[in-house]
Amino acid sequence: MTEPVRGRREAQIPVARERRLRWGDASLTALLAAQCLTTFVAIPIAAANPRGRTLLDVSHLVFAAVCAVALTRNQVVRGALLLSLAAFAIGPPGLDRLGASLGTETPHEMIAVVAFSFNLLVTVLVARRAFGPGRVTAHRVQGAVLVYLNVAALFAIAYSLIEAHAPGAIRSTSSGPMVAAPGVRTAELSYFSLSTITGVGYGDFVPVHTLARSLANLEAVFGQLFPATFLARLVALHLAHTGRAEPDKADARQPPPDGVTESPPRGAG
Repeated sequence: MTEPVRGRREAQIPVARERRLRWGDASLTALLAAQCLTTFVAIPIAAANPRGRTLLDVSHLVFAAVCAVALTRNQVVRGALLLSLAAFAIGPPGLDRLGASLGTETPHEMIAVVAFSFNLLVTVLVARRAFGPGRVTAHRVQGAVLVYLNVAALFAIAYSLIEAHAPGAIRSTSSGPMVAAPGVRTAELSYFSLSTITGVGYGDFVPVHTLARSLANLEAVFGQLFPATFLARLVALHLAHTGRAEPDKADARQPPPDGVTESPPRGAG
């Protein structure tokens, strides 16, 4: 390989890397939009109307597809994301047929475990990209918001697993135990999780089981600490980036050393 060709290829590596980083940052915005659609639109609609389950499944698939394509180049991690995507695509119908001899709750528990593992992996990948070194952008700020919503979703799934094994672990103060219908229960637990992590605490749902109370306390502590930690990290990244940029500008304005004259512009004189 000749030196000019090798030089051109080496020069293209940073450009390709910068392009991948920009695409990865932009994917954080797409993931946040998909998560908001799932949490604030699809889940309530699916609880109110069984036909809304299709919208919820589509939201999950879009979210999983963007994660598998944009968040990582590691083949093992990408394979795990694609397997989770396949599990979401098979969904309750396939697992219901599989679980005919396993009991009524087992397929839903399997889905919950897959969803929890998938969301945990995505949360770690998003957090690494949002809080990693580099320039603070609007996409990375939105990625931090996505981490916050993902953690609320993780706790909602954990509550659903507790509720499946200990019915009545989380109770409504007005109507007692939660509704058994999966769509309605998902909406109620998502609402309870968001109320807990934000510290709103309306008091219409309360944890009764010991493990549910412990998880609710942990989620409330995370909800209080995350905004402060998030803000401190963003400020530190911004200062670190501007601190590196300022010396470069100063060096560019610095006059040449004594005894060295700048060559006049081409064509001058």
